Amino acid sequence: MPRVGGDTLSEQELIEQLADKEHDSWARWMDYLFSKCKSTIEGDAVIPVDLALRWRRQASTSYAELSEQEKQSDRDEVAHILPIIRNAGVMH
Repeated sequence: MPRVGGDTLSEQELIEQLADKEHDSWARWMDYLFSKCKSTIEGDAVIPVDLALRWRRQASTSYAELSEQEKQSDRDEVAHILPIIRNAGVMH
């Protein structure tokens, strides 16, 4: 909820809004992940080995050591939550 009449968000309101955006980010990721998987006859989703290796590498790499393209992907995700942080009065 944006600030109304100069009031800032309560901690619980901020948590709920950030959790909502986090869920959206996760849902986008899952849609992307499943779009890259191969389906078995049983309905299992199998991640192609090249993607599994890349994502494992990225997961074990600190942000500072990511490529510029990988960092930009993370920045793009943060951009989704920035308006909430601004509205919470955390940023000016």
